Amino acid sequence: MMHLDWLTDIKVIEEYFYLAPFAFILLHLLRPVFFLPVLLLCVTGGILFGTIAGTIYSVIGLVLSSAVFYFIMRKFPVLYRRCQRIEQKFFGKSTKLTIWQISLLRMLPFMHFHLLSFCIFEMTDSFFAYLRTTVVTVIPLAVIYTAFGQTLQSLSIIYMAPLCAIILILTYICRRRQTIIKWQTFFSPTS
Repeated sequence: MMHLDWLTDIKVIEEYFYLAPFAFILLHLLRPVFFLPVLLLCVTGGILFGTIAGTIYSVIGLVLSSAVFYFIMRKFPVLYRRCQRIEQKFFGKSTKLTIWQISLLRMLPFMHFHLLSFCIFEMTDSFFAYLRTTVVTVIPLAVIYTAFGQTLQSLSIIYMAPLCAIILILTYICRRRQTIIKWQTFFSPTS
């Protein structure tokens, strides 16, 4: 008699496969809590789901995350004022970004996603205008990073290992350099 237990394992995996997109979108919603960068999630979406499905799931997750941000800004004026101060420090008091500038800035990995969401919040007058503008600014980000994730998946280890080594070397080169001065050197002992 043959053991066919592995067939039931495959059926379990197939059943949970349908939950993966929902879990991925939920992870987008929880991203700010876990301090996960948008870049990481979009690249992961490309690796797990492919370019098209990963882009769709990332856009849905990012738009829902932005919608939650919108309601938080409406509900908590203290956070609104704090975001306003951060926006003024970062962009200046008189600078107003266009939709296309926000789209381009969203593609920069070091740019804070919700700071740009706050800029959209400031420029729109209704929730639906906010959502429409968010969708327009999120699509390029999701497409590029998800396609990058799909490309990473298809790279062989021969190309991936040097790429990782180069990234690590660049990270080391770009580190913050600090000079440490010993206490005795800075304050010479008085006799």
